[in-house]
Amino acid sequence: MAKKVKKMRNGLRIKNENGVTWSMFIITIFSMSLVLLMTLPNIYLDNQIYYESREIAHYQHIVKTLREEQMIIKRKLEAVKYQENVLSQEDD
Repeated sequence: MAKKVKKMRNGLRIKNENGVTWSMFIITIFSMSLVLLMTLPNIYLDNQIYYESREIAHYQHIVKTLREEQMIIKRKLEAVKYQENVLSQEDD
């Protein structure tokens, strides 16, 4: 790593290093932590919403299936009642 040297007016030399300083490292870590703190709750909530919506869709499918089955059973019951009425009228 190359080092640069600057001369000041009073003759003192100051060495400036090319590289990452401690403060730059701390600022970078702080920035990354801030970004994570802002994005992780959003990711978590999105996942929870996704899984809840899948579960809701599953239950809606079950409800739809049960309603269709209920309609079929009602039709069969009406058919049986009709046959009972016809048979009871024939017996008279």
